[in-house]
Order: sequence, then C-alpha cells, then structure tokens
Amino acid sequence: MNSLAIALLALGGGSAAMTVPTMSPISSSGAPGPTGLSYPSGFDMKSRWGNLSPYTDSTGFGIDKGFPAECELSQVHVLHRHGQRYPSSWPTDGGAMQSFADKIANYSKQNPDKKVGSGPLSFLNDWEYVLGNNLLLPSGAAAEATAGALFWSQYGRLLARPKPTFRTTDYPRILESARWWLSGFFNNVGANSSYALYDLTVMSEDDGFNTTLSSTSTCTNGSSNGDPDVAGFYPTLTKTALKRFSAFLPHDFNLTTMDVYAMFSMCPYESATLGQSSFCSLFTEQEWEDFEYTIDMMFYGNNMFGSPSGRAQGIGYVEEVAARLQSRLIMQSHSSINYTYDNNTKQFPLHQPMYMDMSHETVIVAVLAALGLDYFKYGPHGMPKNVEHAVPRNFIMHKVAPFGARLFTEVWTCPADSKLDKLQDQMYKNPDLSSSSGTTDYIRFVLNNAPVPVEGLSPCKGSVNGFCGMKEFLDYVPELTKQAMYQQACFGDYNVSTQVPNGQPPLS
Repeated sequence: MNSLAIALLALGGGSAAMTVPTMSPISSSGAPGPTGLSYPSGFDMKSRWGNLSPYTDSTGFGIDKGFPAECELSQVHVLHRHGQRYPSSWPTDGGAMQSFADKIANYSKQNPDKKVGSGPLSFLNDWEYVLGNNLLLPSGAAAEATAGALFWSQYGRLLARPKPTFRTTDYPRILESARWWLSGFFNNVGANSSYALYDLTVMSEDDGFNTTLSSTSTCTNGSSNGDPDVAGFYPTLTKTALKRFSAFLPHDFNLTTMDVYAMFSMCPYESATLGQSSFCSLFTEQEWEDFEYTIDMMFYGNNMFGSPSGRAQGIGYVEEVAARLQSRLIMQSHSSINYTYDNNTKQFPLHQPMYMDMSHETVIVAVLAALGLDYFKYGPHGMPKNVEHAVPRNFIMHKVAPFGARLFTEVWTCPADSKLDKLQDQMYKNPDLSSSSGTTDYIRFVLNNAPVPVEGLSPCKGSVNGFCGMKEFLDYVPELTKQAMYQQACFGDYNVSTQVPNGQPPLS
C-alpha cells in the first residue's frame, strides 16, 4: 500500500491508523511490574511520549477556551510542527535505537544456539529494527492533512481568502508536512493537486543560513544546556527497568542504561510507523511519567527558559508576526530573520487574513520563551535532575509540542464595551465590524487549541482569558527583542553548562 493510501486510511479511521491494543501485564520478581497497555487508572501512555506523542488538543492552560461572540476574527498566524517522522540520527534518538538493534543482532550472530530474550522479552528473538531516518511517515502525512482540514473548519471558512502565500523550510519532512497540511486546508485528496491555489515560500535550513523556522541553524550557543542534566537523570529513569529486564536476558548480555532508554523510545516510534509496538507493554505508569520528564528537561534546557539562548531562538518569529501586524517589510535583521525573504511582498506578503509557517517543535518552544510567558517557567535553576521521579510542572512537551503541534496568534476586533469574559464553544459566523467605530484590536495566543495565559508579558497585565491589547503588545516587541539579547546569546563568548533562570545569557 503506498503512502497516499495509508494516509487516507488513517484520515478516515481505517486500519492503517495507529492502534494500541490491550496486552497482558508483565512483571519479574523483586521489582514492580508494568500493567501492559491497559491501565486500570485510565492512564494513556501516548500522552507521556513528550514530543513523540501524537497530536491531541490541549486540555487547557488554566484559562477559558472559546470565542468572543461579539468580536470579529480579523487574522490568524499559524506556527505548525511537522507530523510523525522516523527518528533522527542523534545519539539519544535514532542513534541509541540503532545501537541497541545492532547489539541484539550481534549477540544472536555470535550465539546462534541461544535465544536473546525470554518471557516478556521473547519477542526480541524475532525482532528487527525497521525504522528509517528523519523522513515524514504516512501517519504524519495523515495528521497534517487532518490539521489543515480542521483549521479550515475552525478558522479558514470565517476569513476572506485571496490566493495566499505560506512558508516552510526545505527540510524534507517540513516541506512535505506543509504540502499535506495545505491539501487538507484546500480539501484536496491528492497532496499535489492544490498547488495552484497557493504560493509557498521555501526557506533554506542549511547551516549558516538564517531562518526563523529553524533558528538553531545559526544560533547554536546554549541549545544543548539541558543535555547534561538529562544525562544525569537517565540512570534514575532506567534503573528499575534495567534490573527487571536483565532477568529475561542472557547473563552475558550487557544491557545498559542507554539500551533501556532506546527501548522506551522504540514504543512511540514503532507505534507511529507500524501501528503498535511490543516495547510499549514493558514499562510502568510511573516509568512513562519519568520518561516524559526526561524529554521535558531536555527541551526546557535546550530551547526554553533553561537555555541561555532560549529567548533568542524564538525572537525572530515574534518579530515577523509583529511586522505582519504592522503591515511592514523587514529590511534588516539582528536576529534569526533572513531579510532576503522578508524584504518583499512576494515571499513575505502583508494583509493576508491567515498565515501558516511549518517548522519544528524547538521553534514553538523558543517562541513561548521569547514571549516571556511565565506560565511555562519552572524556577531559577531550571528543571531538577536530582529527583527520584518527575516533578509537578507546567512545561510538559506532550501538551506544548507533540507531533503536529500548532501555535495560533489570533487577532480579534472587538466593540469598545467587550469584556471578553464570556466565550462560546463554536463560532458559526464572523461579525463584520469594519464600519463600526470605537473598536479595539486584541491578540491572543492559542497553543494546541487552548488559550495561553499571558502573565509575564507586561503590556498584557490584567488581560481576560488571554486577550491582550494589540497596540500595547506591538509597542512592547522592541523590549522583547532587547530581552532576547540575540547577539550575545547566539554568538557571545560565555561558558554556561547548566540551566539558566530566564532564557538569557549571563550579563557579563
């Protein structure tokens, strides 16, 4: 079956969509055992896969969802993450899984008369590593097409739509995700049959090329500050499972901490690729909680408030949104903006009612840091590694940036007497307030279909349900740029090997 057929099956709920069957629990003496894929508590392991989780709408960030019935939706800017992919070659991603697979294969080759696994690990005797590298999966294509269709239903139908220009990078999974999203938006069953309905600006992700949609291509300083803390937490995460699994492996099979981490990762990747995975039933509810904490700590330290370049990595996109809102081109750049794309209306159009930029989860995370949104801030020393289990926190990657994550910047035009405290679930029609006097424009950030609290953004103090005065916000963007400290953060000569409190480099 080809990728298009599989994607369409998944869109329609067919057999190619990811399934998680119920499996029998496993355990070993002397250690707590997992309960399989069906948890009595109703726990859903897919929601603890961090950035590898499939998309679901957020349950909320503490403020009301919905739409203000009296206001006109004027504009929407979409920052979107690509869909499910094969693993990358990073040592803690595909590299670890490939090493584990090689270890299994080499042991079997050197010991042809011995089985590698027994009991719950007996599937390893026939298991093969079948994952590719970095490419968009059919399940990811289906998810992106669904996302585009949902955006049309929720927003696109309400806004006038001349032929628009959208943006993506040239990285294959990003470019393909954009095409699939647009196929859903334009209601096309073939991903390439909607080409004539839009223009697409494709930006280079090559090293050394500025682009706000892959800001670490040039801003590499501080983008790995979470890694040492994560490495320090790996033994805590894996110690119980390592002991449990060793009972079902030959005594001379050297199972390591990173092997167990690879087995964790195999579950979401095989589920996205094959529909299910034998690795998923191996871990306890608490272990899945701690697995996601590992991922959260990494992104918090590498791209969020824990990174000395966290704000700098995201400020370029914030500046681009501000330029669009002010109907101005960008003729020079002091951030990740590539002004050769943004100095002309062909590639950086103005006055569109909607924009869509396809990107990475790291960019979504960094934009939240650049905005200074305190809701996601953990503390002055970042997320702690010297803990036994995951700690309570608001920055949780399956809520912030799962596969197919989306950050909407909405613009609303409201009557002067709007209180914005009563929201309706569905917006059936969009009021036309173009001839009304005394209206006020508001901006609201919506992450995975849930409004985000704007505490930390000074001009938004006292806002209701996340609605912030647009003029006040735009007047404050230069201050956000100053706080990002782009040149120092990305190119400064500083030595910071731990997480920082506020997404900024040291002042001296």
